[in-house]
Amino acid sequence: MSDVDLEKIQKLLQGKEYSKIIFEIEAKTVEKNRSAALYNLLGYCRASQRGKTDRDVQHALKDFEAAFHKDNLGQISLDALCSHITLCAEMGRKDNNLLNNLLISEKMYLKAEKKFSKNEKYLSFGLDLYKYLLKHKKRISMIDEIISFKELNKLYGSTYITSHMYLSDWKQKDFAEFQKKFSNIFHVLNSKKTSKIDMTKKKIKIGFLSPDFRQSHSITYFLEDLIKHLKHTKFETFGLSLLSAKQHDETTDKFSNLFDNWVDLSNKSDQEIIDAIQNINIDILIDLAGLWSSNKVNIFNTRFCPLQISWLGFNNSTGLKEVDFILADMNTVKNEEKEYVTKIYRLPRIWNSHRGFDYKRVYNELPFKKNNYFTFGSFNNFMKINDEVVDTWIKILKKVKNSKLILKSSLFLCEDALKKKFEDVGLTNSVEILKKTTKKDFLSHINLYDKIDLCLDTFPFTGVTTTFEALWKNVPVITKAGYNFNSRCGESILRNAKIENFIAIDNEDYIKKAVFYASNINELDNTRKNLFDKINETPLFDTKGFSNDFCEALENMQKIISKDYK
Repeated sequence: MSDVDLEKIQKLLQGKEYSKIIFEIEAKTVEKNRSAALYNLLGYCRASQRGKTDRDVQHALKDFEAAFHKDNLGQISLDALCSHITLCAEMGRKDNNLLNNLLISEKMYLKAEKKFSKNEKYLSFGLDLYKYLLKHKKRISMIDEIISFKELNKLYGSTYITSHMYLSDWKQKDFAEFQKKFSNIFHVLNSKKTSKIDMTKKKIKIGFLSPDFRQSHSITYFLEDLIKHLKHTKFETFGLSLLSAKQHDETTDKFSNLFDNWVDLSNKSDQEIIDAIQNINIDILIDLAGLWSSNKVNIFNTRFCPLQISWLGFNNSTGLKEVDFILADMNTVKNEEKEYVTKIYRLPRIWNSHRGFDYKRVYNELPFKKNNYFTFGSFNNFMKINDEVVDTWIKILKKVKNSKLILKSSLFLCEDALKKKFEDVGLTNSVEILKKTTKKDFLSHINLYDKIDLCLDTFPFTGVTTTFEALWKNVPVITKAGYNFNSRCGESILRNAKIENFIAIDNEDYIKKAVFYASNINELDNTRKNLFDKINETPLFDTKGFSNDFCEALENMQKIISKDYK
């Protein structure tokens, strides 16, 4: 292995002296004769340096690529491929264009398939790769392959279910069928026996469990006013936080003061969380995360609070047997109720309500009037933009001459993969992808709606927060009617906003409506004026009315569940 002193390299590795290792390898070898192992080590050291630059990252990616090809699909090839994917994903989390090197990762990944198609490490790294490349079907196929020879676990089960939420190929009965298998992997943990809630006591303790009490998460907009309103009721609130200390920010501090009580549950095991919640005698526990990341869904296979509810963060069933109710509304869950595994409690108007924003509303004039071209927009996270959505948007752009589409994501994903879908049909100049705004610059994000004439919703995973934002900025949204809770959120929001005409029954109707409003500017302008005048009077932003509905729902659910206690 050339003149490299391996013993010296080993000592430097133990001391994490990465720059010295890089110097040693580059000084003692030439690229042509450098082994796959040394290329892989070079890449690792460049990627592991503190304060690494984009140049360091680009060199590391090239090192991993060289290691992959030199090893000719041996173990080093697999390790280098996985490191290449990991480093690209790290760049994505930092809003760096180097994320787009995932297209190179994919080429290597496909080459490695013939050798590693049954390898769990290979397949599990494919989950990350195809997440960032927006290829949900490939992600799902990876999990199918893994669970064909490996036991189902929480990670693979959660990813499998949530990946299907982005596609239209699973109806609610399919979710229910898989969730029954998924729920069987969780053990029942130790807990003290629960008893019926004493409805006559002075205060009933309600806990909100979440890993997301932070600035970048949308649940905070739907939760803040509710917690304030609950202070004037018989409910005593507990913020049960799964956030680690390093994730805390100003919003965390705000919520820690907003709740009557704040409980830090970070770094605790499932059993410790159950013990802590039981020790403070929580009567009603509300899970705000469902199957999304950092969840603690597994504890809900155990009965440890008298009333256990799923709400807000995950608009479907988790399938866990000790969740008593999912909070929905009359528009989001219809005749497929029996397919949710968990009972549905329907709120009378809408399943959540937004507090609005701390900015004065100013009428958002139709941009078309000054631009003389029509601008569609979608600020939904790019995970929701599947091929069916892209195909529908392409047809709209081709039918509406002199039009453009502005896209912006709340997640950093491979923009080049998305751009290519439009470039391949000759629409390179019709699509503009905006960078994600920083947490501290939310005003510039909300003001981007000033550029949009009409928003286009994603489907079947519709927007929620972004639709509330658009309507608050008096920008209408075209959405598509769905077949379950997850796919009907847009429908519920628009019905409550009193703009049912913007709900399409299928893809063709979606296209037809988008073309109609782009061609009938006066109709669109009148809707925008009406939204500006009246949207704050609707259930969307009536947080006081929602809080009353919420409290009544808690009372009713307590009565229903009390029948199960002897």
